[in-house]
Amino acid sequence: METEKINIAYFIVLGCMGMLLLVSALIIFVIAHKKRMSVKQSELELLNLQHRQKLLESEILVTEKEREKIAKNLHDDVGANLNFISKNFEIMKANMQDKDLVSEVMDESIQLLENTIETSRTIIYDLMPPALIRLGFVYAMKELCSMLNASGQKRIEYVHNLKNQRFSPKNELQLYRITKELLNNIIKHADATQVNLTIHYDKVLNIYFEYNSDGLTDEKAEILSHTANGIGLRSIKSRVQTLNATLYYSSDKITSRIKISVPETELEETQIKLKTF
Repeated sequence: METEKINIAYFIVLGCMGMLLLVSALIIFVIAHKKRMSVKQSELELLNLQHRQKLLESEILVTEKEREKIAKNLHDDVGANLNFISKNFEIMKANMQDKDLVSEVMDESIQLLENTIETSRTIIYDLMPPALIRLGFVYAMKELCSMLNASGQKRIEYVHNLKNQRFSPKNELQLYRITKELLNNIIKHADATQVNLTIHYDKVLNIYFEYNSDGLTDEKAEILSHTANGIGLRSIKSRVQTLNATLYYSSDKITSRIKISVPETELEETQIKLKTF
């Protein structure tokens, strides 16, 4: 009887020790798992931070290039023309009695002034298209497509289903710059003869590009965006992400497509509100 009690106590002790070891192992496993998850989370946060930093660097590079372009246009065209006009006024002032010379210099100055006004308008349009301010993104795109068609570079068919609808000015500017940059890329790099641009809004805002040429896929766009020539693509990607939107590229060698999609929830988060004008 005594032996039986000892055996029972022995098994109880063994059982308790086994349970203790099991619980200890479970605790160690949970701690190790949490540590691994914490490390993975830290690595993921670091990757996201590095990704956002690269996008920000791309945005800064594009912004600097835009500023350089504006500064060059101001210096080479506007500045030079104004300098010539100033010199012409000095010539006219010094030769007031020579009516033929004054008339000739005056005509030259008027032409230079007209050129300067046209260049200034172009610079202002690049910074903030007047149609975007007055009528909004959809009609600013209509004006841009008309200008591109008039240049004869590509034939662009533009369709939309919006009427008297506007989005917030901040988001309209981002949408305009994204769409314009994508159109410029198609014009510069694709052999397409026909480009279709469609803007469709029904809770979700979708912008579709379709053109008859071999173009980018998501994989190609991702690879190219990490090269020296991919600054524009990185800038587009950065602008798309500021709208919490998605960007898709696809191509079957004959027809290429690009789609930008902003879901309803993100439209609310970014406060894209409809309003009439």
